[in-house]
Amino acid sequence: MKNHRSASTLILPLVAAFTLFVFATSEGNRAGKARRRKSAEEEQARIPQPAPLVIWNSTVTDAQATREHHHPADPWWKGLLQTGAVAIALGLMIVNLSQSRATSRATQQASSAAKSTAEATARQLELSQRPWISIDTFIESPLTFTPEGGAKVSVRFVIRNVGSTPAKGLSVQPEISIASQGEQDPVMQRSKVCEENRTRGAGTDGTLFPKVEFTKSVTFLGDAKAIVKESNRTGAFSPVVIVCASYRSTFDDSARYTTGAIYYLRRIDPNRPGLYLGIKDGVGVPRDLLVLNYDPIGAIAAN
Repeated sequence: MKNHRSASTLILPLVAAFTLFVFATSEGNRAGKARRRKSAEEEQARIPQPAPLVIWNSTVTDAQATREHHHPADPWWKGLLQTGAVAIALGLMIVNLSQSRATSRATQQASSAAKSTAEATARQLELSQRPWISIDTFIESPLTFTPEGGAKVSVRFVIRNVGSTPAKGLSVQPEISIASQGEQDPVMQRSKVCEENRTRGAGTDGTLFPKVEFTKSVTFLGDAKAIVKESNRTGAFSPVVIVCASYRSTFDDSARYTTGAIYYLRRIDPNRPGLYLGIKDGVGVPRDLLVLNYDPIGAIAAN
């Protein structure tokens, strides 16, 4: 606003000066034209009628000498006024262009700032009011082997909404794998499971309200061939349990969020508490000696 007032203060005197110069220049031009017209008329009146022509030796000569007419020169100050008027006009144009550009930049900056503020406010509101899903996992049974050599174990997943609004269309998808670490990256596998769950659409596990928990029990069966392959490579195997929950927010029904976790199923060494070992092929493990450890790299991912 201050810039606008200063620009207006500068422009008004320039406009007044420009008007004065233009008026003076136009009056001077009109007066000069009138003087030149009057002088030409007086000069024409003083010129006598042409005398008869005298012919000598077939040559035609005008007996009346031709008179030269000189218009009076314009005053020196008229050129100065015209130059000043042109300079003032150019100055006004430059000031006007500069002010227009400054106003345009200020308008664009204000618009960008307002847009950024609105987006940040909307994002902050979404983060503070949207649902957030947490996952806890518990072992429910001992690990046993089927006659075909598959490893069997039951796991319970406890899903809680720790956010402020309901989580709609909940879908909880767990799976187990016994692939070698060099052949299958658990973090990449979790990303794949979560993406499949997210794009599947509305889940069948209903709506989870804030501070409410949802429980889902799953019995896993590890592939016998994968167990043999991993046991031959390392002497033991550690099943990888991956679980991913996807859900929608009440703010944006088209947006779908996910929470995924990675665990390793291991056995506890009863002789050395705190030491977790791989599972031997064909050797069952009691439930109280089984533990699910978070993946040290991937752990839990939520968006």
